[in-house]
Amino acid sequence: MHFTTLFILKNEELENLSLQDIEEMFSDRYCYNCGETKPKYLNWCDWFQIGGRWCDILKAKHGIHCERGWSNDNAPIKDNEFSIVQINDLTEKLPRESIYSVATKSRMYLKKDSWQSGEVNLEKFNQLLDDIDNKKFNGVVALIDCHD
Repeated sequence: MHFTTLFILKNEELENLSLQDIEEMFSDRYCYNCGETKPKYLNWCDWFQIGGRWCDILKAKHGIHCERGWSNDNAPIKDNEFSIVQINDLTEKLPRESIYSVATKSRMYLKKDSWQSGEVNLEKFNQLLDDIDNKKFNGVVALIDCHD
């Protein structure tokens, strides 16, 4: 099953991060890579891709495009749609209907109960999304297609 996780990196600057940096941070914390690794916080997924099936749906002034894959290899790359953005560069609210979970550097919040482990906390989940929409803190967000 595929589901989207919004990975929040508070107090990070997009210009100081690469796609590989974000992949490593997420993997180290949340991905068990089909049993090859033990994540620091939660066995959340066995595989993931930045953007993936939800590639470049964050509307912003600047950002990083996802790597196109088999599910979207022909999708056009648009100047104002990205998979990784600086929060202050967002030009529209987050696509909440596409976000299943929210991960910080140390916690995971789910929108609803699922087969996955993680804290179901709709209030905290919505608060984090509201804080991003209202640009209440600095940082970077990445939309990640998770599989398990």
